[in-house]
Amino acid sequence: MSKIISIGTAVPIHRSKQTAILEFMHAAYNNDVASRKLNALFHHSGIEARYSVIPDFDKNRHEHIFFNGTPSTANVANRLDVFKERAIPLTTQAIHAACEKINTTLAELDVTHLITVTCTGLSAPGIDAELIEQLHLRNDIYRTSVNFLGCNAAFHALKIADMICKTDPDARVLIVSVELCTLHFQPKNNHDNLLSNTIFGDGAAAVIVTPESSKQRGIIMNGFYSILLNKGKNLMGWDITPVNFEMILDAKIPEFIGEAVDAIVVNALSKYKTNLSSINNWAIHPGGKKIVDTIKKQLGLSDADTAASYKILNEYGNMSSPTILFVLNELMEQQYTTGETIFSIGFGPGLSIETALFSYE
Repeated sequence: MSKIISIGTAVPIHRSKQTAILEFMHAAYNNDVASRKLNALFHHSGIEARYSVIPDFDKNRHEHIFFNGTPSTANVANRLDVFKERAIPLTTQAIHAACEKINTTLAELDVTHLITVTCTGLSAPGIDAELIEQLHLRNDIYRTSVNFLGCNAAFHALKIADMICKTDPDARVLIVSVELCTLHFQPKNNHDNLLSNTIFGDGAAAVIVTPESSKQRGIIMNGFYSILLNKGKNLMGWDITPVNFEMILDAKIPEFIGEAVDAIVVNALSKYKTNLSSINNWAIHPGGKKIVDTIKKQLGLSDADTAASYKILNEYGNMSSPTILFVLNELMEQQYTTGETIFSIGFGPGLSIETALFSYE
């Protein structure tokens, strides 16, 4: 088996309260019907503030990159140019934070494998090549990318890292996940767009994974279980348009997940050879407040069980793929007893459900 020995997180400098973002949205949409819908969505979002690599979403700031409180004329090429400029510094910040937590440096760590994760900006050569050059990683490093898999992409990266560590006893795997969701803002008056403009923010996370035999303490990755629910394939996804990466986010997602989650958890626990009463902690991807509310009610979870997910949603919004790593980081920093378990679950396009079982070393 393998283990996560450190998680570092980072967010951009531009923090905007939901109240300020709502004012921006009213001006950008300039539509009474859209404004009434936005008022309701923001009121029930469970989010206090979100972060962006651009300063556009707060009326108290006078610098703007694209939007300036009005419908944007930016196209997808303009947005990807900003992604290429802003993603690497944010990712680097998260990497250094992960190293500092275990009192090491990148040079001392000597990373053997690099996995990059994103769905909000693509180019070739990509962020993996940029990181290798800028951080002076070895140029013969094993590298791979997980792209365009949405909010649960970090699970895929963790699975790859786990397989690497099982086959290479000297592996030191670095996973970096970065999403700049706010670059793709567009004031399109439909529910998918209104909802995505209510919840998404920017962030990055870096994870260091090693074989279980390494000396650093961490959380052991005991197993993974995933399922693809094809009947929900139209509920969540991305469309690449000439303007932006446009989010598909159907209002029926929480209900759909709620109907399926009991069976998914039962099947996952069966694979892990454990039971519900043996789960001590829960890391639920906070795709939105209603999703966490629904899972909490359906599984009979307590306020303590869901506290980490609600906290991350409140403080950052949904940052897509790094978000579940923020939740896991929150749990790793709390007091725990050796052997305690964490059941983690996330959701992505497909509609795909990913789960993982961790235990504190």
